[in-house]
Amino acid sequence: MIDAMNRVLYLCDGVLGMLDGATVEIVPGGGAKVKGVLAFSLNDRIDPENPFISFEVCVVRKRQIAVFGVSESQLTLLTEIALPETPLEIVYSEPFVCFASSSEYQVINVKETSHEIHHLFPYPDLPVIASLTDSNEHEFLLSGPGGLGMFVSAQTLVAPRPPINWAELRVIRMHYSAPYILVFSREDIWVFSSINQQPKQSLQLLGCRSVCGALFEAGAHATPLMAADSKVWALENVPWQEQVDGLLEEKRVNEALQIARSYSDEDTLPHFRGILQRAALVQLHRQELRPAKELLLESECSPSFVLAFCPDLLPSADILTTSPFFIPIFNPHDPAAMNERNAFLIAYLEEYRRSSTDFTEEMNWILLKLFSLSEQNEGSILPFIKSFRNILPYEETVHLLSERRYLVALAFFQVRMGHLEKALTLMKDLVDNPPADLPAREVGVVTVSTIVDVLKSVEQEKLLLQTLPWLLKKDQSAGLQVLKHMSSNGNSSDVRTLLEGFPNVHRQYLEFLIFDKEIQKEQLYQELAVSYLTNLSELPSCRPDAIFNAFEMRTNLQTVLRSPLCTFGADIEASIEQLQLHEEKVILLAKRGEHLAALDLLASRLKDRAGAVQYCVQYGKRDKLLKRQLFEHLLAIYFNPREQNEESVRAALELLNDEEADFDPAKVLSMLPANWPLSCLEGFLSHTLRRSLHSQRTGAVERGLAKCLHFSAQLSTVGRLKDKILLTEERRCIFCKKPFLDCTFKRLTDGRLVHLHCHSSNQ
Repeated sequence: MIDAMNRVLYLCDGVLGMLDGATVEIVPGGGAKVKGVLAFSLNDRIDPENPFISFEVCVVRKRQIAVFGVSESQLTLLTEIALPETPLEIVYSEPFVCFASSSEYQVINVKETSHEIHHLFPYPDLPVIASLTDSNEHEFLLSGPGGLGMFVSAQTLVAPRPPINWAELRVIRMHYSAPYILVFSREDIWVFSSINQQPKQSLQLLGCRSVCGALFEAGAHATPLMAADSKVWALENVPWQEQVDGLLEEKRVNEALQIARSYSDEDTLPHFRGILQRAALVQLHRQELRPAKELLLESECSPSFVLAFCPDLLPSADILTTSPFFIPIFNPHDPAAMNERNAFLIAYLEEYRRSSTDFTEEMNWILLKLFSLSEQNEGSILPFIKSFRNILPYEETVHLLSERRYLVALAFFQVRMGHLEKALTLMKDLVDNPPADLPAREVGVVTVSTIVDVLKSVEQEKLLLQTLPWLLKKDQSAGLQVLKHMSSNGNSSDVRTLLEGFPNVHRQYLEFLIFDKEIQKEQLYQELAVSYLTNLSELPSCRPDAIFNAFEMRTNLQTVLRSPLCTFGADIEASIEQLQLHEEKVILLAKRGEHLAALDLLASRLKDRAGAVQYCVQYGKRDKLLKRQLFEHLLAIYFNPREQNEESVRAALELLNDEEADFDPAKVLSMLPANWPLSCLEGFLSHTLRRSLHSQRTGAVERGLAKCLHFSAQLSTVGRLKDKILLTEERRCIFCKKPFLDCTFKRLTDGRLVHLHCHSSNQ
């Protein structure tokens, strides 16, 4: 019977044909019949739920077998294979055909082009073959010699399971009804299990001539039907739930599970999960922990079901329900058994946690306790604590970690829970005085950098100020990191007081506020300038690193002094004078407007000719008169008889020929020493003449353009004055929308008219 197509295959007088399953009439057409057939076997691996399945039937002809595709209206030949002799018995399990020749069993793959025949073993007086339809290895059960039922895999040609010993039973037929094998003799039927190959039941039945499976309900398992000369019997299974219950009571877990998996469906899913749990309990009692874990995960039961058997793991409060099957499983007095139990529970709880969303904080706590009891899993405690996914009860966790001396994990747990003061106190103690009984995996985990990371997450300035003195004594650079991370803008007097004993940190903190955060506060600039001057006075002058530090600090000091926010007090000026910081003094003089004194210092003391020229350009760019005055004063310094030498003469000539310099030529000529020849001034005079001519010509062009613009404006005005304006009652003021009562009005550039008073009020 092919239910999907509603067709029935029949064999009569060597003709294989098809009947309509609804009318039991022969399907018309020559293509629906095959002649010369001695026996046939329908492919036993058909999935009725698959709409794309192809149905095939293997038929036996004289010295050959053939495979036909089955459709609703015809049988189509797919392949033919010639054989040395005609098979006596045949079973088709696509793509393998197992058949019996005149003396032995053989297997052939009909889908291969080679069609190689594999010889198995001889059979007794009558060959009998059955196919295990639910096997992944295409298993056949064959009636073998010595009263044995031999299992053979068509893929590997070996026995995948032990044989069935049916002793002196003369087997004439076999039928597979998962997970049982029905073995027929002439007087009775024996039921064997395919799991453990043991007999389960025997029934008396005389004269059975054929057996097959029939589906009476959609989705149900096939019911074995047996036909005698005048009767048909059906074998009805005992309800599978009763079979499973009985097998579990006898602790036959594998058989119970196979039956349950074969018969359970969505409607019986809760009952099936209960079976899995009971089977897991049986395996736990046998200490078969790994398969028990797989069953527990498959059943999706709550971990409380298993944890109820472990009272030593439960918190003091009764937070888990007690299992209804409570029987002592794990021996608390056997350390080896307890270690195995802990490893099993860790693996089970971790897998359950990954696939479930109902993992409670109490179960997390139990998993944490299991980690603490297992030396192999001590390394998992800290990552487990740090993970924000793992919610834990506060009091119980603190007690557990304190009792087991996992102080590092406790510190990080306090951080997670927001108790930062407790966490920092604990971490400081671990750094200063690490306990001798600290677990090996936690030694050296908490360092100063760890505390810095915690402090960076602290928003309470009071707590930071409490911890900073300890941190600065341990590592000043670490303390500076925390200060930079604070949200303070430099107003906190507590921070400045705290840093009084750490001048280097104080200076670097001020640099961070001014240069990085760009906080514009006069007090910060003053403090940083004083800090630079203090550090410069304390640096030794002989060490190379001190020279480099002094150069860097002086560069920053000059930047600070140039800022308009930095005002000079008497202490700053006195320090600059005392340290003879001439560049810094130039900045002071420039900010006070004493430009001539600053130039004297640059040109006479520092001999910085380029700096002096740049000074004149910088401070004279907005005032041409001041610029000329500065350059002339600089030239006078070079012409000073007391300063005159070859270098000053060269500097004077370079200044006179400088493109950016600005002089009064007459005044320069009056300043020249009497012994200077005019040839030295050739470049200066030619440059001055060109500049003068350029200024005159530029002025003439500008005056000419101004006149043209003036004449153009006058011409436009005259043209507008000649235009006539028609004033009627319809023309109104664009502002007040009222008519004009007289000829007094104002005309805009776009031609619109307004009252005089409206125009003045809307300016």
